[in-house]
Amino acid sequence: MHKTYYKQIDETVYQTQLDNGLSLFVIPKPGFQKTFVTYTTQFGSLDSRFKPHQSDKFVTVPDGVAHFLEHKLFEKEEGDLFTEFAEYDAQVNAFTSFDRTSYLFSATNYIDENILRLLKMVESPYFTEASVEKEKGIIAEEIKMYQEQPGYRLMFNTLRGLYHEHPVKVDIAGSVESIYDITKDDLYLCYETFYHPSNMVLFVVGDVDPQHIYELVKTHEDARHIAAQPDIVRDPLQESHNIVDADMREAMQIQAPRLMLGFKNHQLDVSNRRRVQEDIELSFFFELVFGEETEFYQALLNDHLIDATFSYQTVVEPTYSFSVVTSTTEQPETLKARLMTELQNKFGSVDDQEAFDLLKRQFIGEYVSSLNSPEYIANQATKYHFDGVALFDLLAIIDDISLSSMNETVRQRLDLENVVDSRLEMKTS
Repeated sequence: MHKTYYKQIDETVYQTQLDNGLSLFVIPKPGFQKTFVTYTTQFGSLDSRFKPHQSDKFVTVPDGVAHFLEHKLFEKEEGDLFTEFAEYDAQVNAFTSFDRTSYLFSATNYIDENILRLLKMVESPYFTEASVEKEKGIIAEEIKMYQEQPGYRLMFNTLRGLYHEHPVKVDIAGSVESIYDITKDDLYLCYETFYHPSNMVLFVVGDVDPQHIYELVKTHEDARHIAAQPDIVRDPLQESHNIVDADMREAMQIQAPRLMLGFKNHQLDVSNRRRVQEDIELSFFFELVFGEETEFYQALLNDHLIDATFSYQTVVEPTYSFSVVTSTTEQPETLKARLMTELQNKFGSVDDQEAFDLLKRQFIGEYVSSLNSPEYIANQATKYHFDGVALFDLLAIIDDISLSSMNETVRQRLDLENVVDSRLEMKTS
């Protein structure tokens, strides 16, 4: 295994790629009681159009297949896998996002047994027509539950106002209609394409011996007799820059109106490292403009325009980028005007060096503190691995960020013209 030592944060990473293409990372944490393991495929809700292995033609599967597969891999002919993990002192879970599906467990004992159990669970699909039909009802109820959450509903309404074709506008779980179109054959097709070891990564973080973990995993994977595969050809997900609808409105049974402003950021052809840096820089900008320490935030509070739900988020990914600002408010028009004016006034021209330096130190402090959590390391290391950088490279990336580089990124990325005004209004009856 290749060993990389990060002196500045005293962390060591062991990594290798097995013969079948699986990437293995082991991050030893001596003295830690808990071990955290993630087994992840680069397959998320965005991947509904792709070329299967050994095919020159694109296929399109129903929305929600990645999430559906996540559910089904916990179901085996022999019974309940949650109980099996629990019997070996492990807590198991999984999640699906836009770009990946991750299966994970944390445990203090039986680490070898639980790693092998996780590998076998993910690597042994078991779908029948009857079980697929049964699962549709379960997932349909889950989708309805998500859609009853105002914050979730507002976010996807905003994304539908921002994006014409890009699947980021589609709920990760799909729709009630789309999941009823999913077949057993769809699941097996996606499984065989995206759950190949060449498209997967295993992270093991805890008080473990890297060489022992390597031999354990290698022995198991070699017994599968699977050859490495080339990269999957995915839909390039091209999208025009203009928005779909500048005004999105929906009435719900809520106690107060909610406003979200969504900004469709410019797509730029940059390196993976630069994209991660720009993501952080945009986050810094919104924190410096709208953060709780700013006079502007306090003024909004004092004028009763926002409450504790006020938040902001920015996302910079290879095929999409957006920023949102949201709050519950009784005065959405006034709040919108104030937010837009402040953004225009500070657009690419933040000049408070002292506040910037403090924010940067806080970010570094929170990052270093998070490295005491095996769960944080495994999940974030997986995310950044698929982003094309290493989690422990973040300090070096942050070192490259300056007030001027942040302002330049804002000028290049943030578009204050392509804005969606998305609102949840109170039902009157």
